[in-house]
Amino acid sequence: MSRRLFLSVFTALTLGGVACAQVTLPGIRHEPQGRDNCGPVTAMTVAGYYGTRLTQAQAANALKDSPGDPQVTSVELANYLGRFGLRSVIRYAGTPALLRDLLDRGFPVVVQQRLRPGSAVAHFRTVYGYAGGRFLTSDPLRGARLWLSEAELSELWHYYNGEYMVTYPPAREGQVRAALGESFSAAGNWNLLRRIGESNVRARPGDPYHWWGLGKANLRLGNVKAAADNFARAAALGVPNLYYLYRQEAFEAWSQSGDHDKTLKYAQQALKIDPRSKELLRFRNQARAALGG
Repeated sequence: MSRRLFLSVFTALTLGGVACAQVTLPGIRHEPQGRDNCGPVTAMTVAGYYGTRLTQAQAANALKDSPGDPQVTSVELANYLGRFGLRSVIRYAGTPALLRDLLDRGFPVVVQQRLRPGSAVAHFRTVYGYAGGRFLTSDPLRGARLWLSEAELSELWHYYNGEYMVTYPPAREGQVRAALGESFSAAGNWNLLRRIGESNVRARPGDPYHWWGLGKANLRLGNVKAAADNFARAAALGVPNLYYLYRQEAFEAWSQSGDHDKTLKYAQQALKIDPRSKELLRFRNQARAALGG
């Protein structure tokens, strides 16, 4: 057993004859975030766990285009952590069982979720423990020890199709592969997300986030027409304008399928929230050019 796992709390409890595990990873550094700084604080937390001490200001200067930049993507976060010799995988269709497995192996997990139930704000939090049916998270806005029930965590996570990021030293990649199984491969994970998405939209066809997840999987698997249709269904059902600030996969699909009018419409709506978003401006300008404007 690694020293880090040895230092963690790992006890077997018996409640009514049912064995329950409890894990709390040590060395999780928390700091309240500045404005729109959940990404920089998360970088500070994860890097610190693996022995690199950063300040929130250092991470923010590296990750944000300006102090007012409201968006740091998971890819930007992973690339930044790579500067410190760490590898990261960003995957979807995460489950509570997978979180427990990764935590048992000594890996904190960054999840992309809603800030709160009903909120349109996307938010990073780091899961670093569990006890029975609850998960312990370091939330840059809501506190160092935010406990979420499995149901609460799953509902907040559904907004982002179960997105998670596992960061690790290269020497421990085998343990991450073992935990993720087919999802360690990006293609394997997209196929899993597509299977889950197809099941979800049959069960809950009025949920726009299920259609979005299916669209993302189809896009990454090269099924552009299907993806464009999936995203159009999500848009028609109603995703918040803020969602397009965080996620531009619909614009990718519509640009490739020739549905530039949809890209222009929804990019312009989202630009009312952040007129300086470089991602939204790029897609809006591409759509204008394609439409002859």
